[in-house]
Amino acid sequence: MVVGMRISGDELSPFGLTQPDIIEICAALDKYDLLDYYNVIAGASSTLGSAVHNIPPMAIEHGYTVPYAAAIKARVRKPVFVAGRINQPQIAEQVLTAGHADMIGMTRALISDPEMPNKARTGRTDDIRACIGCNQACAGHMHAGYSISCIQHPETGRELTHANKPKVSQRRRILIAGGGPAGLKAAAVAAERGHDVTLYERGQQLGGQVLLAQLLPGRAEFGGLITNLAHEARQSGAKVVTNTAVTSDLIRTENPDAVILATGARPHVPEIPGIEDAHVANVWQILRGEVNAGRSVVVADWRSDWIGLGIAEKLAREGRHVRLCVNANMAGQNLQSYVRDHWLGIVHSLGVEIIPMARLAGVDADTVYFEHLANNTPFECRDVETLVLAMGHESETRIEESLTEYAGEIIPIGDCAAPRTAEEAVLDGLNAGLRV
Repeated sequence: MVVGMRISGDELSPFGLTQPDIIEICAALDKYDLLDYYNVIAGASSTLGSAVHNIPPMAIEHGYTVPYAAAIKARVRKPVFVAGRINQPQIAEQVLTAGHADMIGMTRALISDPEMPNKARTGRTDDIRACIGCNQACAGHMHAGYSISCIQHPETGRELTHANKPKVSQRRRILIAGGGPAGLKAAAVAAERGHDVTLYERGQQLGGQVLLAQLLPGRAEFGGLITNLAHEARQSGAKVVTNTAVTSDLIRTENPDAVILATGARPHVPEIPGIEDAHVANVWQILRGEVNAGRSVVVADWRSDWIGLGIAEKLAREGRHVRLCVNANMAGQNLQSYVRDHWLGIVHSLGVEIIPMARLAGVDADTVYFEHLANNTPFECRDVETLVLAMGHESETRIEESLTEYAGEIIPIGDCAAPRTAEEAVLDGLNAGLRV
C-alpha cells in the first residue's frame, strides 16, 4: 500500500511550525523510510491568518507554495507533491521542469474544469476553464453545508440534473440581450444544444459588472470568468455582436422564437435625507474614475460582500482615510471565510476603520449619519468629504417593459431577474439554455 502525508511547508502562524522545522521533520521521516511521498501545501487551521492557506483565494499569487516543496525535495529521497493556487497545466509543467516537485495536486482547478487533464493531454489548453480562485461555490458551499460547485461551471455538483445537454429536435432562433455572465452562459448552452443563437451586447466589451469587479485590488483574476464564458459561447457556435443595444425594433426585425434578457442591473441609490447637500458617489463611479473621492471617505456597505471591502481597499491604497460602515455583524460577512479573513487583514494593515452594524440614515455636507442595527442608537461619522454607496443594485428591466407586443417566449435571467452574484447569474444562464 502506498502511504504518503500531506504536510504544510510552513504553517505561516506565529504559533505554528516554521519552514526549517518542517524540513527537519520530513528529513527525519525520510531517513526511516516511513513514507512513500510528501504532499506539500502551506498554512494550518490554528489561526484565521494561517487557515486562509487551506484554500488560498485569488488575492494570493499562483504557485506560492512551490518554494516550500522545493526546499523539502532538496532534503528527501521520496517524491514530493505540491498544491496551492496551481490552476493551469502550463504552471504545473514549469514546476516539474524546474525540478521543484515530482507531481502537482489540483482540486479547485478540476472542480472548475473536470476535463482539464484530457484537454491538456490533447493540446487543447486554450479550451481549459481556468479556476479563478474566488472560493464562492466550492469552499463557500462546503462551509455552508451543501454540495460544492463552481460559479463558472454550475454543472459541477449538479451532474445528475444539468450535465446532460440534449440536442434539440427543432432548431429555434434565440436572441440574447446582454453579454455578462448570465447571457454568455445561456448563449453557450443554447448553441451547444443546436439552436441558432445571437447575443447582443450594447457596450464595446463583454463582461457586464465583471468589468468593474476585476478593477478592484487583488480581483483582476475575476475577469477570467468572462474570458472563459466568452470562449465557450463562441466555440459553441453562438454569434456575438457588440456595440448593439437590444430594442423592441431590433426584436421586431429579428423576430426570434425566444428572447433571453440578461441586461443586468444598475446601482441602487436609496432615499437618503440630506443627499442633495453632500458629495455622494456610487461604487461604479469610483471604479470608472468619474469622481474625486477626496481625502476622507465613508463607504456605506449594505451587502457586506466583496464590493465594500474591495472599494475600501482601493481608496485606502490611494492614500485616503477610509471608514467602512457595514450593515452586518462584520465586513465581508457574506463572503467565504478565507476570502473574507485574508481581505480583513489587508484593509487593517492599510488603516481602514471598520464600523459594523451600521444602517445608513442620512448625510450632509461633512457628516454621515447612521443607526446601530441592534438598538437603533444614532451615531455619526464626521469630517467626511465623500459618501460612497455600496448599497446593492436594481434590476434593469426597461427592455422587458418595452416588449408588450412581442408574442414569443421571454426569459429574464441574472441580475435583471433579481440582483444577486455572478454565481446565480451563470446558473440562471445554464437553466435558460436548457429550457429554450
